[in-house]
Amino acid sequence: MGLKHFIKGFQLLPAPGVRLWVIIPLLLNLVLFVGLTLYALQQFEGWMSWLLSYLPAWLEFIAWLLGIVFGLLLALCYAYTFTLVGNLIAAPFYGLLANAVYIKLCGSGDEAPLTLKTASVIARQAFVRELQKLAYFLPRLSAVLLLCLVLSFIPVVNVAVTAIIFLWGAWSLALQYLDYPADINGVNFKTLRQRAGDDKGLSFSFGSIVLLASTVPVLNLLVMPAAVAGATSLWVERFKQNTETDSTR
Repeated sequence: MGLKHFIKGFQLLPAPGVRLWVIIPLLLNLVLFVGLTLYALQQFEGWMSWLLSYLPAWLEFIAWLLGIVFGLLLALCYAYTFTLVGNLIAAPFYGLLANAVYIKLCGSGDEAPLTLKTASVIARQAFVRELQKLAYFLPRLSAVLLLCLVLSFIPVVNVAVTAIIFLWGAWSLALQYLDYPADINGVNFKTLRQRAGDDKGLSFSFGSIVLLASTVPVLNLLVMPAAVAGATSLWVERFKQNTETDSTR
């Protein structure tokens, strides 16, 4: 189900009325992608050497395994960081993108044209919501990373590090993108978390697909707008019920 909506998100991107809100964040993401990718490639060897310097001599035989775990961990962190920063920068446009997709999926075709005033309200609210999400994500992300850092030095147990990072990333990305259609429907972030938690399988499947796709260079440029569109489709199909009672922000 999560994959279905993610693919549908890609299919919605070139639609009339939608593609404008894809082009602008795409250009912003391109600049971020180049900078972040070059930085990660330059730093990887140094980070790996630092990590292995703490490995006791009697455990050197598992250095290759630690390298694989660290590489996977770095890929997930790269994807998550790219998504987190990219969403913050492009949040106003993603709010407008979600609104355009929502109208296309639910509209009757006679909606009033989007005015500059309405667009500015949607964009401003999307940015404010992004800051609210950061207040939720960052403390929890710090705790997860601290836990994983400790576990990474414990033989055998350290293989769980990648799984922990992956599960957290999938959950947070599901919330990240479902929040755009939730916002335009007047559903606050707390209520969104409750609804996503009521259907964890669907939420994790969608978030997992987004996270995995975000680790693929170049493809990740389109992943974010596709995830916004896909999450809006998912919202319309599964999470839209009773939004009229959740108007408190």
